[in-house]
Amino acid sequence: MNIYFREETYSKIKSLINKREISRFINEAVEEKLLKKQQQQKEEMQKKLIAGYQNRTKNKKLQNTLRIYGEMSWQDFSIKLANSEKKDHGPKK
Repeated sequence: MNIYFREETYSKIKSLINKREISRFINEAVEEKLLKKQQQQKEEMQKKLIAGYQNRTKNKKLQNTLRIYGEMSWQDFSIKLANSEKKDHGPKK
């Protein structure tokens, strides 16, 4: 694999790192950067999940609906859904 650096960056590396250790140094630097990036993505996902959860808990209508459906059996749910559809699609006056 070939990797190209700006001349200024490579000069800094050469002045600080033994020539035999440059590959290891660069590999470690990349690994550190990748770990930070993965941690940032994980934190962003956690923030999104928390925000979504908080939004759902604020929605009282949704909470009530979920509570009702949680207490109902599947048969009760099917009957209620069918009745609701009949009301919504019944004859219009």
